[in-house]
Amino acid sequence: MQHTLKYLSQSQIELEISLTPEEMEQFWQTAREKVLSDVHLDGFRKGNIPEELIKNTDLEEKIFDEAASHAFRKSLKEITDELDLELIGTPEVNIKKIAPKEEFIYVVKSAILPKPEVKDYKEISQEVFKGKKNLKVEKKEIQEALEWLQKSRAKIVPVDRPAQLKDVVEVEIKCSEGEKEISDFPKVDRFILGEGRYPGDLETQLEGMKVGEEKEVKVVVPADYHNENLRNKELSFHIKLNGIYERQEPELTDEWAKSLGNFSDLDDLKKSIEEGILEEKETKEKERLRMAVLEKLINRTKIELPEILVEGETENQLHSLKHLVEEQGMSFDDYLKKTNKTIEDLKKDLRQEAEKTLKGFIILRTIAKLENCSPTPEEVERVMTEIINREAMEGVDVSQIDKEALMEYTREKLTNEKVFQFLENQNQK
Repeated sequence: MQHTLKYLSQSQIELEISLTPEEMEQFWQTAREKVLSDVHLDGFRKGNIPEELIKNTDLEEKIFDEAASHAFRKSLKEITDELDLELIGTPEVNIKKIAPKEEFIYVVKSAILPKPEVKDYKEISQEVFKGKKNLKVEKKEIQEALEWLQKSRAKIVPVDRPAQLKDVVEVEIKCSEGEKEISDFPKVDRFILGEGRYPGDLETQLEGMKVGEEKEVKVVVPADYHNENLRNKELSFHIKLNGIYERQEPELTDEWAKSLGNFSDLDDLKKSIEEGILEEKETKEKERLRMAVLEKLINRTKIELPEILVEGETENQLHSLKHLVEEQGMSFDDYLKKTNKTIEDLKKDLRQEAEKTLKGFIILRTIAKLENCSPTPEEVERVMTEIINREAMEGVDVSQIDKEALMEYTREKLTNEKVFQFLENQNQK
């Protein structure tokens, strides 16, 4: 089996492969047996039909197709494995020559996964991870977390009095700008009065209202409001108050701490909170350093990405964005109107992030091969089982899970983790 490899632009190749008549003999024989195995012709044993009766028939065409297909798949895999090439997408195939007792010659044109030269990754990792922050938890952070817990366990009790700040209120809302109705706010809402859910001084203007009362409130939206489309606008709100509830927070006692879980007293709860905050900080710091290393490697590594790969990742990111928007209760068409963008505009915005994601993936994959950072089959199986069990507990029909796709996802996730662990360990040397 011979081959000629030519590298083209944008990480594409042209690969010509030829098989000798002797190498093709097994494929012709297998193809003939497979095609003729179910053919019945009067006067001949099943599968034993003379060549002259096959020539220039659809049977001959089927044998040619079967032999070419089998020879193509087997030979292409052998050559690409030998050359360490990963083809992307469906290759363009041109058969130049095929006939019994003759050479089989074909040409493949395909995009390939780039194999960049990743330089100085150990030194860069050492430099970045030396900048790890010395983390600690302030008493203020513990107190804030404790107060959040206290608020989350508050009893909500209906009261017969005017609304006060810190009450939970239920309201009906109609918002407009002049004659134009504004749909950015819920028509019915329940929230804590005075905690800044609504723009400007709207919430303080509701203080003193009684259940069943209605009120017109005008608000100038602040210049730093999170929704850019509403900034500096004067909005009118028609508010009807349907409910007032007092929040009765529990006292911070040892007994209350014990009721929250396996805590001996309030100090034990505070210690657990401190450990949890520190663990979260350490996780964020580790992620920050890892991304800093990857960013430096991306900026220093030349990678020519195949267009098919960039287009595919851009579509993936667009799909993820659609899913995120819909999870927040907004249609994607409304999202496009709010951002004043078209699908093509979004794709242009997402393309740059897609290229960065792909470069990071390729760099990590390259280091994994160089340093033999790969998970064992047992590790992959264990994590897959954990994922499936977790999905089952959430009510997902696990029989519908694509096991091959899950295995690939798990293997990639564990490989990346091992690469990052390897890079982190460079700081210990």
